[in-house]
Amino acid sequence: MMFRTFFAIFVSWAFNSTIEARSGRLANFDDYFKDSSLGKVQTKMSGHFKVSWAHPRDEIIVEALLAHLSAADLELAPLFKDQSGGDKKVPVEIFPDLKSFSAVSELPLARFKATGTIALTLDQRLMILSPRNLVTGYSWASTVVHEYVHYLIRDISLEYIPIWLHEGVAQLYQGFPYTKRATLQPSQWGLFKKYRNKKKLLSLETLKEPFPMRNDPEEAELAYIQALLFVQWLDQKCGAVQLIRWSEDLKGVESALGKCVKMPARELAQKFIPEIMNRVEIPPGSDVEFFARDFSSQDPLEREGKMQDQKSRNFATLSSKLFDQGRYRASAYEIHQAIKLSAAPPPSWQRQAYLALQKSNQTKEAETTLNKLLRDYPEDATGWFLKGSAELARGQESAAWQSFLRSFFVNPFLDGLEEEVLTLKQKNPQLGWELKSN
Repeated sequence: MMFRTFFAIFVSWAFNSTIEARSGRLANFDDYFKDSSLGKVQTKMSGHFKVSWAHPRDEIIVEALLAHLSAADLELAPLFKDQSGGDKKVPVEIFPDLKSFSAVSELPLARFKATGTIALTLDQRLMILSPRNLVTGYSWASTVVHEYVHYLIRDISLEYIPIWLHEGVAQLYQGFPYTKRATLQPSQWGLFKKYRNKKKLLSLETLKEPFPMRNDPEEAELAYIQALLFVQWLDQKCGAVQLIRWSEDLKGVESALGKCVKMPARELAQKFIPEIMNRVEIPPGSDVEFFARDFSSQDPLEREGKMQDQKSRNFATLSSKLFDQGRYRASAYEIHQAIKLSAAPPPSWQRQAYLALQKSNQTKEAETTLNKLLRDYPEDATGWFLKGSAELARGQESAAWQSFLRSFFVNPFLDGLEEEVLTLKQKNPQLGWELKSN
């Protein structure tokens, strides 16, 4: 998960790095922080999970995290034949900063920064970086589910599961309990299409190598994408979890793959790109085409911004000035001109358009603009906060709660969000942490 290497900003999930446990024991979470100025380590348990945190502010996510994990566990347990371990508590540790995360995990700080890692499964401990460390936050709840799937896989087999299968299966189920079908974002499809067009997709042999050790973050991201697509293909053939069980029973993934796809490992490796990856159907759309362009490993939106026609930037600047002057209708017109001239308008422009339309009492147009923003950028925490605020103003408290939750599950430390969540929760104690489908 990114800290923040460019590509992960535009995807629904970011880099995870699952590293095999070292021969020696890692430092205990409580022991590491016992002399910390942050105070005593806090813990809370529910179901099969025990969450520990050191920074007092991180307590804000604990109740929601436990509820989300417990709900996911109810649906994952039957798939993994209740590999959750009975009464055993799965440790979940929230690290307050990158320095302490690096020290306890023994992953070099330079490697964290190079790969953008924000979550690990080591010694059957789920470790995450506090979302306080990222300005825009990240999908911390689905990230922990992703790591929990790694935990469940290791309960089945410690030795025989290659990284591509580990990561592919973790992605397959990371959306549980609310999202049952893993999907790629336009940015990911665009990256996959670009490499496929260039005939530079990663081979099956390459996918056996650690993903964070790829040549650059873009190629590492490609490895995760291909792992998911391959596991989805295998899941249709024999079931992804069944493949993991066969790998343990047959003492090797190659024998398990042969049983699953009815072909020897060498033949599968030869067909991997031409007959599996090249046959993947890529959804159409201008956004996919935008990200399929070659940006030479730079942030696509940043690179496009530098190349963008000066006229569109002028419209955006003028819109901002008009908004500050209280001329909201004119501001909305100018920002829409900027958006029309831009191949990929940044979320900030779309939010500005929404606010200008709302302030000028163009309510229907404002709602349409905001809904489009959230379709294009479903993890825009600020966008969900704006939606929740508008719903609350209309007295739609249940709808507002869901919108605030979607913002909270990305960036719980967004200015003003905590107050809204606590106020609504106190007023409506029956409200839970469950996300409803859109």
